[in-house]
Order: sequence, then C-alpha cells, then structure tokens
Amino acid sequence: MQFKPKDQPLKKLTAAYLNKFFKTRNLPQEEWEIITDGISRTINNHSVINSILTAQPDEQRILADALYELGSTDQDINLFLKHLASESRSLLH
Repeated sequence: MQFKPKDQPLKKLTAAYLNKFFKTRNLPQEEWEIITDGISRTINNHSVINSILTAQPDEQRILADALYELGSTDQDINLFLKHLASESRSLLH
C-alpha cells in the first residue's frame, strides 16, 4: 500500500505517538516463555516494542489505537505486549 502525500502527516503522528507512549511508560524489561507448535521460545517486551515501532504504518495505527485505550484505562501494557508476542509468528522466529 502506497501512501499519498496527504497521508504522510498521519504516519508521522502515529510513529511519534508510539515513541512517546513507550518512552513515558518506561516499562521495565519482562521476558516471557511462549510455546507455539510445541516449541518454547523466549521473547521480551522490548523486542515487541521494537517490532511495533518498525511496523508498517497501517499496523502502527491499529496498535496505537489499542495502546491509547489501554493507557487511558490504566490497563497492563505488558499483558497486551505478551499477547501480541504469542499471536505473532514473525516475532517468535
């Protein structure tokens, strides 16, 4: 998907929001053991955050919306990141 010039500000705003979101949360590193297809893998929340920060803009927008909702209701951000890790095969390989 190509972005039209008018879409560029939204892309930049979303990336800036995500960077600021994680910087202000200052989440301590957590590691999780995730088992998929009978194989155990270890992943940490900082790897998941890095994947979010380098994701495609349309994916970043969806994740930014979810993180905004979680943050505004004081939900556990690491629980959400763990869920993302367990659901994303690309993070586990």
